[in-house]
Amino acid sequence: MNVFASCLVGFALLVACFPAASASRTAAPAAYDITVRIDPASRELSGTSTIVVEPGRPVEIILARRFEVDSITIDGTPAPSPHAIGRLLVWVLGTAKTARRIDVRWRGMLAQLDASLDHRQTLGAAIPVTGAEGTFLPAAGAWYPQERGLLPNYRVTLDLPHGQRGLVPGRLVAETEADGRYRASYEFPYPSEGIDLMAGPYQVQTRNIRTAGGKAVSLRTYFHPQIAELASGYLDAVQGYIDLYEGGIGEYPFTEFSIVSSPTPTGFGMPTLTYLGIDVLRLPFIRTTSLGHEILHNWWGNGVYPDYARGNWSEGLTTFMADYAYKEREGDLAAREMRVEWLRDFAAVPPGQDRPLTEFTSRTHSTSQIVGYDKAAMMFLMLRDLIGRDAFDLGVKLFWRNYRFKTASWEALRMSFEAASKRDLLAFFWQWLARQGAPSVRIERAELSMQPAGHRVQFTLAQSEPAYQLRVPITIRTEHGVEVRNFDLDRPSATFSLDLDARPVEFALDPDFRLFRRLTSGE
Repeated sequence: MNVFASCLVGFALLVACFPAASASRTAAPAAYDITVRIDPASRELSGTSTIVVEPGRPVEIILARRFEVDSITIDGTPAPSPHAIGRLLVWVLGTAKTARRIDVRWRGMLAQLDASLDHRQTLGAAIPVTGAEGTFLPAAGAWYPQERGLLPNYRVTLDLPHGQRGLVPGRLVAETEADGRYRASYEFPYPSEGIDLMAGPYQVQTRNIRTAGGKAVSLRTYFHPQIAELASGYLDAVQGYIDLYEGGIGEYPFTEFSIVSSPTPTGFGMPTLTYLGIDVLRLPFIRTTSLGHEILHNWWGNGVYPDYARGNWSEGLTTFMADYAYKEREGDLAAREMRVEWLRDFAAVPPGQDRPLTEFTSRTHSTSQIVGYDKAAMMFLMLRDLIGRDAFDLGVKLFWRNYRFKTASWEALRMSFEAASKRDLLAFFWQWLARQGAPSVRIERAELSMQPAGHRVQFTLAQSEPAYQLRVPITIRTEHGVEVRNFDLDRPSATFSLDLDARPVEFALDPDFRLFRRLTSGE
């Protein structure tokens, strides 16, 4: 589950650093078939689940302790008693030589929905909750029996009272309403990070489209009645984003996308959907900013999975290709302001208190966001400046083509951009991923002299040690105009010469803030 990143503030050695990309998750060895009945008025949940486990590896099944298990069997034989570990019940089932079928019947009381919680409280609690205004069962709350650490494909059937609608990530395959109950079945044929369930008194609007690439996709809004009039505009926006990213990356990986309203002021992104607070959805800028960020996560994070043990690249790449790209489309000034904001936020982090990008997994506090979102996004900007837009765009497409529905590390990204640019990028990736902090760069000395053909500037660039390999932009304003030159600095200091036809009147180091660095006090 990707945490909604952008607009809720106020709402709440070298070889060792680049191990081989992990194997595909499409070979996930378990399939889940779950039926769950929820009654928000009484807060009762009951469910049945069948888990098919392939042989040859140890198996543990977990379930939140708030639930009671009526039965759990392995191929029809009662399973051993569970261990109570923290908030979980844990069944240690060992390793078998043949496939096993695990059947579970469980029930329990859900917590009362508290609409006063903010985003961070909802995220931190990870408790399954329900009420008349909404039900949210996060996968992290272990509301269904699941293998520890497994990323399964699944089928889920929801059973809800009349007036309620619900969904999980996946494709809607059946929907009925009879005898005062609503039933809907969803399938997700790919590996996932778990099953999140949402329900509420939703009014559903559906639009079936053909994407720019010709794929049939169903778009839906599950909105509370008080914001139902926003549905059409949101469906328009979703269609536009899917067409945009199909053109830049490749085919949209799923058959649907839904926007689901939440009674709490929060937001999450999951495969095939995003879950946003009612008040968030009312904000006029959400459709042009954060909605696109969450849709892009269907490619990065939910379509190609980060290798979290080696660092989460998906938030930085999504921030660069969504949030920053929107600013670029607004104009040079808007994009520059975002870069300045990134660097100023980083400057506020005391030296030594940030972490290398290889250690970022998810946003837990402001410093982790500055590193995992902002620094990573600026790294992609510097990479694009280094190899050129065409090679960068090709690298993105190669990465998607080669790692769709697979786990990929930072190394996989590096290899994709190397293939696209036909250049060695090991040193570039290593210094920005494995090192914490940022270089301090300055013009140490500059002298102007007259030459027969014009003017010469001789200047010394210096940086903090140990040195980075930097491509330092220098902007020169002369009597005839402005130009930008780039100089390669790979040592603590180096002297350069620059010949100009006209007399320079201003000579500045990176005034457009395209280099990730520690700002000077004056900046």
